[in-house]
Amino acid sequence: MRRNPIPILILVLSIAGLLAAYAMFSRSIVPRYAGARKVLSRPSDIRLSLTIRHDRGPIVEEDYAMRDTDGVSASSYRAVGRNGTAITVEERPRVSLDAANVAFLFGRVVQDGIWELTNRPPRGDASTHYTVHVYQLIDDQHGSRDYTFTDPHYWATTGGHQFHITLAKNKPVPDLLTMSSTVLVEPRYEALVEDFRSFGPDSFRAKAAQARARLGGAS
Repeated sequence: MRRNPIPILILVLSIAGLLAAYAMFSRSIVPRYAGARKVLSRPSDIRLSLTIRHDRGPIVEEDYAMRDTDGVSASSYRAVGRNGTAITVEERPRVSLDAANVAFLFGRVVQDGIWELTNRPPRGDASTHYTVHVYQLIDDQHGSRDYTFTDPHYWATTGGHQFHITLAKNKPVPDLLTMSSTVLVEPRYEALVEDFRSFGPDSFRAKAAQARARLGGAS
């Protein structure tokens, strides 16, 4: 009696289909999955801080510190009174992608020039000194920057002057020296300070204002 070849043929086709599906899965899905896991496992670290030192008044120093490590954000505010009293306000860690996330703040300060700005000489109200620090680590590549300035409103509205001197050897003596100047107005210093001061949920900013008020400073 001849055996029916159809079941064997179905079995062979099924095995061939499974092998083909496995081969396709190995070539496309597995590499993508491994790549996704590699991206997720890459370390990332963002650190931002603004230190404000006051030569006068009841508050000596204010520190805003924000950090995002592997997608988890944390921030704090610390104020030190001239009598030595220190008050620290800490915001709970966050993993959401809202405006209270440090990664959101990082994107904003990058737009406002945190990597491009530099030290500025004391100008305007020189009794308050601002120091900005930024650090970024992504996939084993890292960089940092620090600089200090005074009176960000002065730089945003008045600025200094940069003089350009041109010596023309072919001109008569009275015209030997030609001088021109450029006003160095840079609003990004004030924008950065506002970025730090306005960051975080209402509860965090309210507690920071309360800390300043307790030390006798402006809320």
